[in-house]
Amino acid sequence: MPSKYLRLNRRDFIRGLIVTVICAFITGFYQLIETNCTLDWTTIKPVIIAAIGAGVSYLTKNLLTNSNGDFMSPESEK
Repeated sequence: MPSKYLRLNRRDFIRGLIVTVICAFITGFYQLIETNCTLDWTTIKPVIIAAIGAGVSYLTKNLLTNSNGDFMSPESEK
């Protein structure tokens, strides 16, 4: 069941983690490997920051979406 407006549930966090891993980590590490960079903190730090940003963005979107999928709309009275 989708979470209500201004609430998050466990499913939101799991999907956010999946989005983070797939989007940021895989893309970032692929680019690092493709350019033959050495894997040290200087090159991995932007990948980690992008991963955290992707996860926070997804969770923020879910926080501001009601259970009907309407963005920035409170729960409708039924």
